[in-house]
Amino acid sequence: MNATLSARERAGIWITRAAKFSIAALLFSSPWMVQWLGVLRRTPPVFSGYTDFFIYPSDLFIVLSVLFGLSAPFVAGKPFQRGPWYLTLPLAALVLLSFASVLVSVDPALTFYHSMRFLFLFGVYLALVNTPLRAEWIVLPLALAVMIQSSVAALQFLNQGSVGLSAWGELHLDPAATGVSILRYDDARILRAYGLTDHPNLLGGFLAFALIFVLGYYLDPAHRRARYGLLVPLAFGVIALFFSFSRAAELALGIGVVVMLAALLREQTQRFFYLRAFGLGAVVVAVALVVPFLNNQRLIALRVGQENAFQENVSEARSLVERDVLIASANRIFYQRQLLGVGNGALPLGMYFLDKDFPRDQYDYQPAHLVVLVAAAELGLLGAFLWMWLMLAPLVVMWRQRAQMSTQPWLAAVGAALIVMLVVGFFDYYPWLWQSGRIWQWSAWGLFAAAFSARRNANAAGKVSPLETLTK
Repeated sequence: MNATLSARERAGIWITRAAKFSIAALLFSSPWMVQWLGVLRRTPPVFSGYTDFFIYPSDLFIVLSVLFGLSAPFVAGKPFQRGPWYLTLPLAALVLLSFASVLVSVDPALTFYHSMRFLFLFGVYLALVNTPLRAEWIVLPLALAVMIQSSVAALQFLNQGSVGLSAWGELHLDPAATGVSILRYDDARILRAYGLTDHPNLLGGFLAFALIFVLGYYLDPAHRRARYGLLVPLAFGVIALFFSFSRAAELALGIGVVVMLAALLREQTQRFFYLRAFGLGAVVVAVALVVPFLNNQRLIALRVGQENAFQENVSEARSLVERDVLIASANRIFYQRQLLGVGNGALPLGMYFLDKDFPRDQYDYQPAHLVVLVAAAELGLLGAFLWMWLMLAPLVVMWRQRAQMSTQPWLAAVGAALIVMLVVGFFDYYPWLWQSGRIWQWSAWGLFAAAFSARRNANAAGKVSPLETLTK
């Protein structure tokens, strides 16, 4: 460290480094759902995961990220960045609305618990905006987590059961047990891969979120030979995504990749490089998938609805009908509570207490698999509007800054990551409710705010902003 720096400047540097390590650790630990502490608040027959209070390893890094990330600018004597208004203001409004919903919640304590989580996630968003991160601080922890989660997931699928990592948060996975996520054909029950997450869909969501950043770093020619090392987690991650059989995550990743390529291929001078690099990555992924693809033809056919699987396969048909039942119930709840909803995090309880038409003898209470509807049922009309704004406003910004995206693979990856979370939110609710999904969603907003507002400010001022390091 430069000896000529003042004590305040040195302190600012150390706190900024601590913020970077905290954010990296948060991203690494985000899919890991082991519970350090649980406060039991059971309301049978509602699943305890919707009513209990939990402390996760990632909570520690959320607190540290907020503490160091928000204090670093003040210690260093630098201006505090609020982020672009089109994200910061609606996010702040969402937090305030969540606290307001405590007053009308069917479970005020539960809604206050989730509101506090929203508040800390808003702090993570601001910490990302104020911490000058290079791409490595995002990609390396995500790539390492992909390797760990994918290795465990592959072993689980091949073993068709747990692999003995219960001390690290692995669930007891027995495809013959009730409640374990499986695929079924004839008399066979095939376990979907979990990794160290709570559900295959969460594993798929993490892999889709992480692999977009891995691919964005790999496609950047500025990273030279070092980027080829990311072909390994890319291949492992795609295999694990396949074994999760999460259609929403697979679709989200596919759309994210298409958006990224569409942005980059507008740049004629680098078009051949991007095509060649992407072609090499596609070959590596295709080779990695050959054996899993050939050995699981019946499962693939099941998931895409061949041979009338969506109507004739009991498991697939029930899953689709259940989604319709949950959407219908959430609509009835929203109709009853249009102003402030039933409270943040309280939709399953709202269904239990308020929806007399719910077929409780056939299906379990859980949020609808459509985030904007969950937001409407829990936080009312304004909550739904804020969520839609937060999903659509970045798309407008991406369109307006498409010229910059075409020259910056990392900028394209940040935008594609937000699209991944947008797509997932049309088919599952974890970006709204579960700890892991919330971290990916709010981190995507924070990274987007830092990257795109930095690019805009740099263009306006004719110079490079300190936050522009995020896009390099």
